[in-house]
Amino acid sequence: MKHNLLLLSLLLSLCLFNQAQAYNCPIDATKPAIRYLGVGALDIHYQGTRLLTDPFYSPQSLWDIASFTPYTPNHSQIKTVLGSANQSVNAVLIGHGHYDHAADAPAIKEYLTDHAQIISSKSTQFLLASKMQSNRLKGLNKEEFGQWLTIANGWVRIMATPSEHAPQALGINLFPHNHDHALEDSPKYVWHWTQGTNINWLVDFLAAPNSEAVVERIFIQTSASAFPVGIPDIQDGININKVFLAAASFDHVDDYPTGLIKQLEPNKIIFIHWENFFKPWFNQPDALSLIDFDKLMSNSTLANRAKDALIGQPGFCY
Repeated sequence: MKHNLLLLSLLLSLCLFNQAQAYNCPIDATKPAIRYLGVGALDIHYQGTRLLTDPFYSPQSLWDIASFTPYTPNHSQIKTVLGSANQSVNAVLIGHGHYDHAADAPAIKEYLTDHAQIISSKSTQFLLASKMQSNRLKGLNKEEFGQWLTIANGWVRIMATPSEHAPQALGINLFPHNHDHALEDSPKYVWHWTQGTNINWLVDFLAAPNSEAVVERIFIQTSASAFPVGIPDIQDGININKVFLAAASFDHVDDYPTGLIKQLEPNKIIFIHWENFFKPWFNQPDALSLIDFDKLMSNSTLANRAKDALIGQPGFCY
């Protein structure tokens, strides 16, 4: 365990030389500025638009969970990571319905522009229905998977691919329920935030609104899955610049992330969702104890691409 933590500390230190300065992403409107906020959350700025993923910013301690304390958004922490509420967010992408991916969505309503939507599975839409206006929520239908959807005033297009969630421990996938109707009451406890369909996202940043010219392409996977589940069916020859991949439970499924890296051939590999999210993680993150960082960052796991991989650091830009 000590060796594993020492390796993580070294990896994070080395990453500082490959990352933009913390908290102040260099803004070039012609290129996406992608800031990692911890767990599955990204804050992306491009051409005057803003995109968030997996809105979870409020640590719930193990004692909070064990003592049946209702989930409580931490508005101070939300302001710390997102800044003041200023109706700047054009879209929010949610990978699945667990609390550490979706539970702060109702708490960021004041950050949304008038026409912003929260895009997710139908199950996650139903989880949020009692707390959000219906026009804010877009739950994807089966026929919309694998199709391009344009968002952010036409500057961004996304493709959703159904995926899966690796077992968290002992081969058990916790809280997997898929809702088929809107809930009358908002989820109260963390275990009420159930998984539903998992979604991976292919995101294209376009040279002009609604154009076919792509400035940069990224792939986001906030839950590990066995290869080839969750791989987008694309054959357009456009290079993937960066992949943001969940580290948690990576070795609980087969050929992850190895098969994905071989298939997608990204320029850069950034691991996310590695922090202990039962305590504050934004300024001084600790790692989830079950992640074997030696194995994760090995050349065999990374398909001989270890030199192109790093551990994402909350608050830093990529």
